[in-house]
Amino acid sequence: MAVQSPMTDSVAPAAAAEVSIRLPHPGVLRLHNRQLFGDQASPDLQRFLRRIFRAGELRGLTLPATGGDWVDLHYDAGRHAAREVLGRLADCLQEASEEHAPAEPVAGRQSPVQPVVSPLVTARDRHGVVRYHRHRHLVTGWQVVTRGTGTIRLKNPVLYRKSGLCDAIERELMSVLGVDRYKTHSLRCTVQVDYDPRRLDWTSIIEIVDGALASAEQQEALDKLDLDLAICSVSLPVAAAAQFAFPPLMPVAAALFAYTAIPSFQGAWEVLFKERRLGVDVLDSLVVVGCLATLQILPGAVMCWCLSFGRLLVKRTEDNSRKMLLNAFGKQPRFVWLVRDGVEIEVSLDKVGQGDIVAVHTGDMVPVDGHIVEGMAMIDQHALTGESTPAERGVGDRVYASTVLVAGKILVSVEQAGSETASAKISQILNDTAGYKLTSQHKGERLADMAVIPTLAVSGLAFSTLGPFAGVAVLNSDLGTGIRMAAPLAMLSSLALCAQKGILVKDGRALELMNEIDTVLFDKTGTLTRERPEVGDIVTANGHQPETVLLYAAAAERKFHHPIALAILHRAEELGLELPATDETQYQVGYGIRVGVNGRVIRVGSRRYMEMEGIAIPPAVDRKLEAVHNDGDTMVMVAIDDELGGALELRAALRPEVREIIAGLRQRGIRHLAIISGDHEAPTRKLAEELGMDRYFAQVLPADKADYVEKLQQEGRKVCFVGDGINDSIALKKANVSISLRGATSIATDTAHIVFLEQGLGKLCELRDIALRLDRNIQRSWGMILAPNIACVAGVFTLGFGVGASVLTNNVAAIGALVNGVWPMREVARLEAERRHLLEMEIKASAGGAPFPEATAVPAMPDRADRAAPPSAAESRPAPAVPPDVAARPAPRKLPVRGRPRTTRGKAAG
Repeated sequence: MAVQSPMTDSVAPAAAAEVSIRLPHPGVLRLHNRQLFGDQASPDLQRFLRRIFRAGELRGLTLPATGGDWVDLHYDAGRHAAREVLGRLADCLQEASEEHAPAEPVAGRQSPVQPVVSPLVTARDRHGVVRYHRHRHLVTGWQVVTRGTGTIRLKNPVLYRKSGLCDAIERELMSVLGVDRYKTHSLRCTVQVDYDPRRLDWTSIIEIVDGALASAEQQEALDKLDLDLAICSVSLPVAAAAQFAFPPLMPVAAALFAYTAIPSFQGAWEVLFKERRLGVDVLDSLVVVGCLATLQILPGAVMCWCLSFGRLLVKRTEDNSRKMLLNAFGKQPRFVWLVRDGVEIEVSLDKVGQGDIVAVHTGDMVPVDGHIVEGMAMIDQHALTGESTPAERGVGDRVYASTVLVAGKILVSVEQAGSETASAKISQILNDTAGYKLTSQHKGERLADMAVIPTLAVSGLAFSTLGPFAGVAVLNSDLGTGIRMAAPLAMLSSLALCAQKGILVKDGRALELMNEIDTVLFDKTGTLTRERPEVGDIVTANGHQPETVLLYAAAAERKFHHPIALAILHRAEELGLELPATDETQYQVGYGIRVGVNGRVIRVGSRRYMEMEGIAIPPAVDRKLEAVHNDGDTMVMVAIDDELGGALELRAALRPEVREIIAGLRQRGIRHLAIISGDHEAPTRKLAEELGMDRYFAQVLPADKADYVEKLQQEGRKVCFVGDGINDSIALKKANVSISLRGATSIATDTAHIVFLEQGLGKLCELRDIALRLDRNIQRSWGMILAPNIACVAGVFTLGFGVGASVLTNNVAAIGALVNGVWPMREVARLEAERRHLLEMEIKASAGGAPFPEATAVPAMPDRADRAAPPSAAESRPAPAVPPDVAARPAPRKLPVRGRPRTTRGKAAG
């Protein structure tokens, strides 16, 4: 049928011709009008798209390449009749303007929805066809393939053979808070994202990838297809047919074989003329020449296939390992609240510059590095500094990106944003680690290179005594082809395992060296001991009880959060003391506190404070004070009214895991353990004896710590230095392996090889285990390659083995070694599965136990429930929509929190 265009006045004056409408299939309306649909760049077409998608019945749209005269509109034929959809479209198209949609819905029809329609370039395939899919208020080129709890798989033909677009999407996903893992595939045109549904909604994922695609530089040329493995696979049956069934095919088989060997010749050229050494690629090239010369095409084709498969496996493992490493850090909010003229404006993070003021509210992640200019807050810095409890920060204090504001509100003056933040620099460190080139300095390469000359020598002997076939067979039985791929795979897998366990390895060689360590030197303060002290003995005076002294001290310190106050409050909590109310607190900086408790005047502070207040110190307390001072600890005096009630001993709190770690290191072959400290002799000696250390160094200045590291090395020891990473940079650099327990303030600038991302030393034994397993893995791969190849060489001299037997044994052994190299990834996958299981349990618990739907295949267009979304202007950033099945449950905690009350608030235009 044909109808007059309803857009004559409001949308397309030039398109006043009739619009022909057909129904080619159930659920499809085809509209014909060359003037309107013939030019994809037409502004009339853009307005048409925004208008029609106000109709909630539409699920998608297909627009042919420029020059066509039709458009297909998709709807659910099972729920809506064609006449109903046409009526709804007419209502939407006849509106005077996009900004004046009717406030009330038409009777029996859905309310108009303001759609966010993505640019045509993000939905156009390589043939010029545009395919739009609707996801609530979003109209994009992304099709939802599958969706489950915390995972979604999307498809967009725009990605076909365009790795640059995939890279742009990955760069965006890498920095998004709530995205755990991601994977793109340019040939399949897919993006798979695992995310935390408490932080992100699935429509937010679509919005993120669509925004990244829209802002990416469009790639016109298609990627060159990597057909290496495919051609190698074709070469195998051709070579078999030529070798055994149809000899005339031999020239074709030889040409295919020679073509598949090009990477080996390129590698040999690099090794011989650029690196100026003999490498495994030289042997491979000689084998290819030998196979061609002896017409042993099938064995050579098998060798090339195995080499191609190994290269592909290494590349994929490297890519996956890099993504796992990068996901450990670099997460930042995409939008921030920028304060301008007293108004908070939400802008993208890349619009923020040095000197700007940003507002951070409760639940938000701090988006920048800077200092506080207004407000006070509790900030969780665990991810960067390892601090187990949130830290109080006020005006003048520094804050860092990727930390979470637990309570309060602050205004932050920006010092670094985006790629300049400490968190982003950590991400760069990880990128450098993942890209660590495994050259001849790597153990696997060294082992492979060591085998070249012996292999050439034995091959020459076989050639001179048994002929060319024997010489090629021995040459092909090289011992390095598998190990040079298996060793990098083992290294990359181990790096991914470290990242999964919260260990940041900044230099891959540190894992190799960690296996050789025989001496561990611990910095005392902040490493073996906590920053927060603990309450030891409680000395009483003038007839007061220890519990009374502790009670009054805790009541006075209740409003403070410095380490001494926290230690006293923690001890009172352990004893179950109920703290009384206090009146106004008077605090004298550097001395003490004066407070009223139950009608009594309580003073808590140093000995100097007591003397200033005229409080006498009894001789028994004075003697205890001197003894404690000699041990390197401190005493806090507590006065009740006008007499001393007692004193609390505050001593360094040993980390609870230290003894277990020391014992674990002894069991793992560490023969020498030592402490180095700037503290006094007595407390350092006492701690060393308590922990069973072999040696200690006391009263050492930070600048001199490197001298003691060098002293141990001169004794023939391989030293691992474990410090806090702040003032130990010289010692960290001097040690064979250096480990830092600190976080963002030093991680981007110190020279530690390894950083523990969690508080304490708990990862030290795990790191040693990973290093030991890495060494055993490489040795096992070496054994898996060595045994069959030596047996084959022996068979050449004794049993007449030929090229075919050598190819079989060599490549089967190489594939076995490759599988062994990626074996650590099994543990990575297990840990990731456990993490996701815990995440799902937490989500269910926060949602009142209601089960989430299992992952299912999703039709090309979303269902009806997905269309009932609130309006959202195309120019503004839409808030993440809430799925219907979640909206009915108690809302889980979300970070960042949006929609909070603000005194003044604006929205960035455009």
